[in-house]
Formats: sequence, structure tokens, C-alpha cells
Amino acid sequence: MDAPQLIVTGTPSTDRIEINGESHATIGGSGFITALAGRLTGASVGLIARVPPMLPDQIAAAFGPGGIDPGGLVPIDGSLPAFHISYDEDETATYLDVELGEEPQIRGADVPRRWMTADWIHVGPLGASARVQLQFVEDLIKRGYHGGLSAGTFIGLAISDPGTVRTLFDAVDVAFMNRDEAALIYPAAMPADTVVCVTAGRSGARRWDGSRWTSHATTAVQAFDPTGAGDAFAGGYLGAMLREAPDPVTEGLRVASVIIQGPGAAPLLDQLPQQADIDKDAFSPDARLAEIDDERIRTVGSALRVAAERSSLSFCGSPFPELHDPLALEILTLATAHQYGFWTGTDHGYGGPMWATIDGVRRKGSDFIWHAFTKAANADPTVIHVDRLTAEPLLFDQICVDDDGVCPIPDAGSHRVLQQAYGATIRDLGGVRSVIGHANASDDPLATLLETLSAVPGFGEDPLAKKANLLALILANRPEHFLHLDDQASIAPIADYHNIRTLLRTGCVRVVDQDLRRTLEDRAWTDAVGEASVRSAAYDAINALCDASGLSVGAVDGFLFTLGRSLCLEIEEPKCGECPVAEACSRSTLLFQPIFRTTAY
Repeated sequence: MDAPQLIVTGTPSTDRIEINGESHATIGGSGFITALAGRLTGASVGLIARVPPMLPDQIAAAFGPGGIDPGGLVPIDGSLPAFHISYDEDETATYLDVELGEEPQIRGADVPRRWMTADWIHVGPLGASARVQLQFVEDLIKRGYHGGLSAGTFIGLAISDPGTVRTLFDAVDVAFMNRDEAALIYPAAMPADTVVCVTAGRSGARRWDGSRWTSHATTAVQAFDPTGAGDAFAGGYLGAMLREAPDPVTEGLRVASVIIQGPGAAPLLDQLPQQADIDKDAFSPDARLAEIDDERIRTVGSALRVAAERSSLSFCGSPFPELHDPLALEILTLATAHQYGFWTGTDHGYGGPMWATIDGVRRKGSDFIWHAFTKAANADPTVIHVDRLTAEPLLFDQICVDDDGVCPIPDAGSHRVLQQAYGATIRDLGGVRSVIGHANASDDPLATLLETLSAVPGFGEDPLAKKANLLALILANRPEHFLHLDDQASIAPIADYHNIRTLLRTGCVRVVDQDLRRTLEDRAWTDAVGEASVRSAAYDAINALCDASGLSVGAVDGFLFTLGRSLCLEIEEPKCGECPVAEACSRSTLLFQPIFRTTAY
């Protein structure tokens, strides 16, 4: 679950332009156009914007699979910015009406923590204020951002506040402006430590590298709407730079020549990719920083034989769908895809488990998700339809809403990406019932289902297939027996973070590397190698406990999960006196699961 290469600030807008006596409704927004342009170079791009929960179809389509990452969208009650622009024969723009919406409220705190590792952040002209832009940059630096920074401006700021614009540009690595703005911002000399890109319409662009200028010509095209050309240039330049293209200026000019051939952002929207690949999270189990303890496995496995045999769940009834709920199969499959990451993080590491109240009941994250999807689908079955899942970037936030009217899920942005990508893939597969029907018609329903899910976002990213095996367990255990399994022994371990914690504390998994052990005890952020080693050992430990106890994966996983949620807790002191395997446990209660953001579990 890597951060996008390029993050852009700025909100999409709904505009009206007057050209040659004709009026056109368009989609625009400086930052939105820059983000689209960057994405068209092949770079991965995220947008920081404050937007209403329901987006116009054209804007929503930009955040679909293959488009802009919606993880930085902040849902608000207000409306999108809106601009009414008129052009004269010389293509000079006059702003007849300006509505800024909530864009002036964007701050550095709006950048998701997992995006703080992005290669580059571009700060568009937020709310027509260089001071807001500068505050955003200062916020990022205070939060410890170390990647590249760039910023753009516009003529109004260059006229009214050139000093603040210069201060802003002094704080970034690359500055973008047109030639009229450059004359106002740098009337005497260019900066020595900032790369400056200056666009000049049909004359192309110039680039200042701190000591000299280079000039770049552009290809002549018929211009329909010059709005956004400079913003598209910035996105094309940055995307090409991050993709290590030989001449980012030329790529910036190419993308700029595309956008001016139609109204607003439409020419760029028409060229967005339509499907995203599944990103495989880093996983290096060969680095044996943790391993199973065979002797402890035998001891705990013996104790489990009695304690865990009653731990398998039916996954029926609150918070799960009721028996014979006509939407149960779709709800269970979709909600399982979202079963991950129910904890908050801090700059140091673990912040705490997620709790939220829904229908008057305070629930932990996993139960909240089950209840929220079941409730939403029963109230309006269309919310889990693949077309809506694919087309509406903020649908997840509307489904998973608590009694205070907000979405309490940590890292909701990754869930939005998953929701849309899942919807598109399941739609192409003919729907959930087609997927399960295909599995049941095969000689090996489990193997067929797992093979299909390996290409489905929400399931396919995980090398250990935690959620895919969990779904198989759920569908086989439900009273309806959605998945036809005669023998559940082939279901693989479900390496959830509660299970990992209980395996570490019981001593079934032993941490060999002392630096990693200290990281776990401190509940600090774990790197990908450490997380993979611990989780791989936990996977092996569950298999070994099944062998030692003679129990199924469902029974062992169910016991460990219940133990981690009721007795061997995250925040509270472990209730060892009530634990049915206390006599076999090593009581390594300082150990904690790896703190690592992933969509896998």
C-alpha cells in the first residue's frame, strides 16, 4: 500500500466558460488538472481536496480504477469551487464570478500519514492565497516530510502578493508560473536554489536551473480553452520527472497541448486509464527475524485441544447478515475485502484500537464494518451494487458512518481505492454470485475461489491470502453453505493482527532479532521486512498448532482471534487469570503485533 509518487493539492471545480459568444459548462480546478496531467504520464497520483460526499459524475470518474488515488479526499458539508470565466479574442481571461468552496481550509494535516513518504508534493494555488500555500508547506515540514516540493501560482497572486509568492517559492524545489507572473514575482533576478519553469503560451516554455535558462518549443495546436494549460504543464513535467523521462519540459508541453483542445479538464479525463493493477505489498518472509517455537507449539496445542474446539463461528446474525438475508453473499464478500487496519497510528507508532458507536452500540472496527455494511445494504441495496461501488469514490464513507454522522475508519482513503477497484473487477467477473457459482461448479471449489480472488482488489494483494481464506471460511460455515466444501482442512491460516499478537505473547512465535523485538515492545512503526517475518512465522505457527491440536484452521484461528479481542487485549492489561491456555503460555505480554499499514489484514 505504497504512497502515490506525486501528491497534488487543490479541489475540482464546476465552471462555466464564455468563448466566442458560446457558453460551456466544464470541470476544472488548478490542482485537479495538475493531478490528471501527472497521472497521464504514468505516475501514480493522489489529490488532497475537500469535497462534498456526492461528486459530479465527470469528477467521480477521475478517481475510478486506474485514475487518481482518492485517499486524500476530505468529505465536507460544503460545495465544490465554481468559476465563471470569459475569454476575449486575445484569450485573456476575465473571472466574472468566483466561489472558492472549502479549498482555503486545506492544511498539511489533510495529507494521510501513509502519504508522507510520497516522492513529491505539489502545492497548487489553494484558495487563491499564497499564505495558505505557504502554511501548507510549513505544516508538511513540521510533520517531517522529506520529499520534493513544488508550487504554482496565478496572476492575481503575482499582482497582489508577490512577496509571499517569492517566500513560498524559496521554500520549494520547483516553481511553476507563466511569463507575466514571472515578470512580477522576479522583476530583478531569478532565485539561485529553486528550479523555475515559465510557460509562454504558443512560444513554449523556459526552464531556469539556478544558473541558466533553457528554451523549449511547443507544437502548434488549435486552442479551444486555454484555461489550465499551465497547470497541465506542471503535472506533465512532474510526472515525467518522477518517471525519469529524459525531458520533463517537453512532456509538460505535450500534456498542456492536449488540455487546451477542449473545455476544461475534459480532454485529460477522456484519456485516463480505465483499470488499475493490484499492487503487491512488500513481503520478504525469507528474512528470518522471527520463527516458531516448536516446544511451545506442542504445549499450547495440547491446551488448545479443549479450549478451541468451540471457537468456530457461523458468521450469522448481528453484526453479520441474518440467516437467509437475500443480500448476505454480496455483503459478506464486500465487507470481508474491507477487513483490515482497525487501529489508529501516531508519528511514533500505535495509537489505539478503533471503536465507534453505531445504532447505539459501541463496536470495535471489525464488528463495526460488518454491521455498517449489513445495515446500509438492507436500507438501500444499491449501495453494494458494483456500478455504484465503481463510480462513487466516497461511497465507502457513506456506508461506514457512525451515529455522529462521520466515517470513523482509520485510513479511509485506502478503503475508497479498494471499493472502486473491487467494484470494477467484480463487475467484469459477472458479479459475486457468478464468482461463487463458478467455484462451486469446479472439482475443487476452494482452489477455484482462491485463484479467482487472487485477481480481485481487496483479496489479491496479500501473499498469504488472509482475507481470501477468511471469505472461504465464512461462506462455508454460514448455514446457507454458500461455498460447497466437504473438508475445510485445506483452508489456509488467517494471519490477522489479533492472532499475531496472541501467538507472540504465548511464545508460539519467537522474535529472534533483538532490534525487532524492541520495536514490537515499543509499539513503534515496523518496516516491511520485520512485518513480513513476524507474519510469516505466525502463519506457520497456526498450521503447526492445527497439527498439534488436531483442530481445524477455523477453530484455531477463531480461538486466537477471540482471545486477542477479549483477554489478550491491545490497550488493557492482559487478563491472564481468565485465559484457558495460561498454563501453557510464555506470558510475553510486552510483545505487540507489527505496526505496519497494509490492506492485507
